Amino acid sequence: MNENTGTTAPKTFEIIDGNTLMAQEYEPLQFAVEKILPHGLFILAGSGKIGKSWLSLDLCVNVATGGKLWEFSSEQGEVLYLALEDNHPRLQDRLNKIQADSVNISRLKLATASFGISSGLLEQAHNHLAAYPDTKLIVIDTLERIRDTEFDKNIYACDYRDMTALREITNKHKLTLLLIHHTRKMSDSDPLNTLSGSMGLVGSVDGVFVLEKGTRTGNDAKLTIANRDTEGFCFKLQFDPDHCKWIFTGNDGEAAEEKAEEKDEWLLLLVDDFLQDTWSGTATELCEALKAVDPNADVEKLTISRRLKSNISLFKENNIIIDLDRDRKNRTITMTRQGEQEQTERDGVTP
Repeated sequence: MNENTGTTAPKTFEIIDGNTLMAQEYEPLQFAVEKILPHGLFILAGSGKIGKSWLSLDLCVNVATGGKLWEFSSEQGEVLYLALEDNHPRLQDRLNKIQADSVNISRLKLATASFGISSGLLEQAHNHLAAYPDTKLIVIDTLERIRDTEFDKNIYACDYRDMTALREITNKHKLTLLLIHHTRKMSDSDPLNTLSGSMGLVGSVDGVFVLEKGTRTGNDAKLTIANRDTEGFCFKLQFDPDHCKWIFTGNDGEAAEEKAEEKDEWLLLLVDDFLQDTWSGTATELCEALKAVDPNADVEKLTISRRLKSNISLFKENNIIIDLDRDRKNRTITMTRQGEQEQTERDGVTP
């Protein structure tokens, strides 16, 4: 209200110009576990009984002791684990199985009950953090146990509302809040689409971890990590039933890369069988020519040029020169077989 005129001041935006923004100094992103789990609000999801709780308990112990989760170092600090589907005897048994009794876990605080999001959980969290200000990680196992508000017809709005309420904790305190959640039974090529609930969950958190097993009774699994402020990861894991821990066995992308390399080694062999001296034509014509040599050839006109281009050096090492030319109408692929003498001259080497 303008005191002189009695009129209401017009509504506007609170803005900052680009130069002023760039001149600001902000604290760099902090991590509970380096590279993979920053401070903020996150979800770890997976199907029932897949081993989410074992992974989250191992994570809690590593942060409480300053240990490593696989190859990633943890920022040591206080940890609060809300094991809302467990009791004290079961938690003791679980800690024994993961050999946590061999380290000092006094910084790990555990509780088996809490209020819901709208009935006192936030107050409980703020009071706990006032008593333990060095807390770096809070794990809530599971999210459904603290959702005490009624759902209306708009599930997305309910999911977003609950996540916004929980974000109040991470907005006021420098820590990581990890929510253990379930996935749907229906599979999807994108793991983030498998979370139970709406996309309001995915859209309102800082990152999502999805744990998927190849088979229900098997021990091999894949952990997909999609974070807002870090690179994504896809890990291959194996469950160790003797110590009830998930063991890192490699990056899932490595298998795809190895498979692609095998394909292109195979493509080189196929071209080597096909090529006499020189060949020139379109991608379609090349695929037809290669399939004439091998009817089962895994070659497609949409990808053959890219595969050749990415392996030019591989072909060159085997005395096959690849040239890709394109005019307004066509892209021409030219392949030329070089003799050993021609190859040394081309490389500028005196024999």
